[in-house]
Amino acid sequence: MTTDKCDPEKVRISKELAKITTELRTVKSEMDDLYKTVYKGNGHPSLVTQAHEMEGRIRGLKASVEDKFTFLQEENKLKFDSLHVKIENKFGKHEGYVDSKFSHLENLLNLQLSDARAEKQSTRSGVWAIRASLIAASIATITSIVMVVLNNS
Repeated sequence: MTTDKCDPEKVRISKELAKITTELRTVKSEMDDLYKTVYKGNGHPSLVTQAHEMEGRIRGLKASVEDKFTFLQEENKLKFDSLHVKIENKFGKHEGYVDSKFSHLENLLNLQLSDARAEKQSTRSGVWAIRASLIAASIATITSIVMVVLNNS
């Protein structure tokens, strides 16, 4: 038996086993510490609890930001609607004024055009009246001359 105890292979294996056992105890201790830190906490809330709290804060922040954007969107919509109504009112007033001015100008232009047409028509009528009177005078003159010539012959 003394030979078994002094067997260098068995000594080496038992040293390796002791080393592995020590390492396993160290790993188990570290795992227990990590488990305590992650799930139970180490004077602070556990990491799982902290993660849940952070997630809740993020959800709250997201909801708050969405509410702010919704509020701003509604507020801007109301502002633009109000501006649109004001602009429509201003342009409505000015549109009526401009329309009345344009219709007045249109009436004036129509009157001037009708006056120009009437003047042109009266000028044409006057020219034809003069032509007709000249033709009538020419005929009367020719008739008088013919009568004088016929009476003298």
